[in-house]
Amino acid sequence: MISVEDARRIIIESVEPLGAERHPLAQCLHRVTAEDIQSHVDIPPFDNSSMDGFALKAADSHRADSANPVTLEVVAEIAAGSISDKPLRQGTAIRVMTGAPIPAGADAVVEQEVTAPRNGSVQILSSVAEGRNIRKKGEDVKAGQIVVGKGTFLRASHLGTLASVGIDAPLVFKRPRIAFFTSGNELVNADADLEPGKIRNSNEYSLMGLIREAHCEAVALGNAADDEGVLKQSIREGLRYDALITSGGVSVGKYDLVLNVLENVGVVSKFWKVNVKPGGPFAFGVFKRNDSVIPVFSLPGNPVSTVVTFLQFVIPGLQRLMGMAQTTNRVQLRALLEHEIHKKDRKRHFSRGVLRNEGGHFFVSTTGSQSSGVLTSMTRANCLIVIPEEVENLKAGEEVEVELL
Repeated sequence: MISVEDARRIIIESVEPLGAERHPLAQCLHRVTAEDIQSHVDIPPFDNSSMDGFALKAADSHRADSANPVTLEVVAEIAAGSISDKPLRQGTAIRVMTGAPIPAGADAVVEQEVTAPRNGSVQILSSVAEGRNIRKKGEDVKAGQIVVGKGTFLRASHLGTLASVGIDAPLVFKRPRIAFFTSGNELVNADADLEPGKIRNSNEYSLMGLIREAHCEAVALGNAADDEGVLKQSIREGLRYDALITSGGVSVGKYDLVLNVLENVGVVSKFWKVNVKPGGPFAFGVFKRNDSVIPVFSLPGNPVSTVVTFLQFVIPGLQRLMGMAQTTNRVQLRALLEHEIHKKDRKRHFSRGVLRNEGGHFFVSTTGSQSSGVLTSMTRANCLIVIPEEVENLKAGEEVEVELL
């Protein structure tokens, strides 16, 4: 049985990013960059106004106020997207709109709100300092600067930045296609009538959602019976994709056949059993296919164990597969426990919790029963309470670590 940290380390070290491709920028949300992306231009490309107002020489507004306004002749107007070749002379002003180029000779822009336009002139009601309301050329990005580094998970703001520097088809890692199947003779489809001894297959839908939330393509292979031949067929089909996830059949029961079948088809086991609760029987292996290494994540079948082990171990592997420079778990913070918690083993527990903010302080309580079969506890939870291996008793009021869901 290995530690949580060792399990994550082995997974990350065993997984390599997929190949890269040029992809239309409009379709690159939640993709990962496969190279450093450099700007060949300054942003903004010219000095421009950050306000609607009047470009002027700051010295012309010296000592201006509402009681003693300074009157300047307005000699031109520049809208965003336009230019003017008319230089600014002392004692004059040029009306400018937000984003308009700063005319030659101007060194400040006075906001329209502190002016009083007149026919052909403007009264300045407040003095302005040199540089006021001017966005300088290259203030955001300078030519030659790396604007998005390799391994960056692209969000909306990244797309806007890349567009601003003229990148319309960045080099990104391919989106992983993740095959998955559940196993168990007891499982039936969600729309099936329940016969004695049967339960509906919730894990298929949990895994479908988890894979999509991880921004990968989910390929559902259905449910496999507890039969070596059936399992072998499902596994071989799943190994055609970029990664394979199985659920169920990884413990020590008579019908827990998944790990043996994985070994028989050539999957090399990296570890089996992690010192964690829920989800201890989690296993990880790799399969070599031509020049590729296919990671195989084998999750326990209990519904909560499936979700928790996916969050703790599968997500870092998928992030590595996607090419992310940093593989991280959930956002972590500290909170005050609202009741006692006791555990009788030396495993790391991830208990489902409800976090609340009261007056700027965080408080957390469990969702109740922590049985790995109570899936509704995950729907009530907004965090996981992390209880270290060596801790057996936590008192109300103690500070604990939580991971946001």
